[in-house]
Amino acid sequence: MPSMDAVVEFLRRLPEEIRRVGGSLPWRLGLLVFALVLNFGFYLPSLPEATPRTDVPGLDKAVHLLVFAFTVFAAGRVLAPRKRFPVGWVVIAAVVHAGLIELVQLVALAERSGDLADLLFDVVGIALGVAAWAGERVLRRASVQHQVEPE
Repeated sequence: MPSMDAVVEFLRRLPEEIRRVGGSLPWRLGLLVFALVLNFGFYLPSLPEATPRTDVPGLDKAVHLLVFAFTVFAAGRVLAPRKRFPVGWVVIAAVVHAGLIELVQLVALAERSGDLADLLFDVVGIALGVAAWAGERVLRRASVQHQVEPE
């Protein structure tokens, strides 16, 4: 386990690392906060009565997949702008969160139910989020190399 000093040093370096890769810390943090707010919906006892209902098959699964992909992508952009290692912690936290959602829905929310299929879609979303994060890094590196190479 990393020491508290190592964690503090890591967090202190993040703004400079984000600037170095050409990113904006406020935009990246804003995107992450938005993604995290979307996750609160998984813990609501039920949708508010005024919420329009849709009978679109699979919509619940699509929401799980997209929210997890978006959250992991946004967290990776903030916590791992240059190095791969912190993304592993993001993945671990996301998998634990996915399991916790289903456990809370199964045990504590009478109008909701835990669903293994939701958990599967959460994990697929996590994988897609990591793939999007990695794809952005590859594209950024290719763009930087293309700008450096003389034509």
